[in-house]
Amino acid sequence: MTNLLKLTWMLAVSVALAVKGLPEAWQEGASGDGMTSATNRLVGLTEHMRPICVGRFVIDVPESAEVIYGPARLPVEIWRREGEGVDFDLAVGRAVAESETRRWLGYGPPAEKGSLVGKVMDGFTNNQKIVFGVGRADGAYYNVQSLIKLGDDLYIQEYQAFGEGHKYQKALTDATEIARRLRRRADEEIPSEPGICLDGAFLHEPHRYMVEAVSLGIRLKEFEDVRVSIEMTKKEIRIESDALEPRLKAAERDAIASGKGAWYDRIRILRKGTRRVGSWDGYEVGARIPAQKEGEEHHEFAYLSQGEPKNPLLPVLDIQMQSGVKGNVIGRVKPSINDEEALYLWEKFLGSIRPRTVRASMHESGQ
Repeated sequence: MTNLLKLTWMLAVSVALAVKGLPEAWQEGASGDGMTSATNRLVGLTEHMRPICVGRFVIDVPESAEVIYGPARLPVEIWRREGEGVDFDLAVGRAVAESETRRWLGYGPPAEKGSLVGKVMDGFTNNQKIVFGVGRADGAYYNVQSLIKLGDDLYIQEYQAFGEGHKYQKALTDATEIARRLRRRADEEIPSEPGICLDGAFLHEPHRYMVEAVSLGIRLKEFEDVRVSIEMTKKEIRIESDALEPRLKAAERDAIASGKGAWYDRIRILRKGTRRVGSWDGYEVGARIPAQKEGEEHHEFAYLSQGEPKNPLLPVLDIQMQSGVKGNVIGRVKPSINDEEALYLWEKFLGSIRPRTVRASMHESGQ
């Protein structure tokens, strides 16, 4: 994943998009796309779309677009290392060597006689190995690293587990379950069985409730400064601070208080208000941000729905689109699209997100 997917949108969105006043055509709750026509170059771009599987959902992207998956969390982050599964023994050896370099950071069980630091355990098959190291954040914990070979690729997960007794057993159980259910997936494959699409892989439906979080970035070959990011996270509870609208209101007050009122008044709102996307109810905002000393004018769009806790088909949905991006910095270059084109693209992406069709009903959450 690039840093673009981790943009500090509390700054970029909550300040830049917190704009008072709406043109009459963009009153809150407006559902139309506000366009009278689309330019030929964008119509041509979106005539040939392909479906991309992300998590439990599908989104359509132009055939020429570059798609970049970020790490998923199931229940901890899982990373794909393309090509590093070719020499699996070498990958395992590197993990062991790293654990040895960190041995001195351990204390408590990882530092005592009989410590598991540096130990390698067999996993579900010969294509999974589990390496014990010292915890990343606390030296009294083990870092339980699961390495899974899928074709030529390597998938890595790291669990933090307390070292006393066999309290690390849950980490082993979780890591083995993921390895047991993980299979290869071609980029164009849209699986029909219940489960979760990852970068180059598919996780068959877990037997128990676990955290689910996926992310995806989209880059347009024809408009290199336009970026789209999507994050979907199934959460245990509704977190009110996730909501977008209160952030915008707070940012409005902050912008005025910081003396940016003149610049603030020049922001052109293109979208703002509540909106339903598929089964999600959320809040949408989109604007053209005027140039500042720090950068060029650009577009910022965001939609956030808090979804429904523990419901895998209604995760928190956070989708953003920016123009004027270069080197993962917003406002570095002038946007290659105008307002009408930005709205057109936003509608194409946002309107195409849908649940993936499966053969069988999914397991109930928490079962």
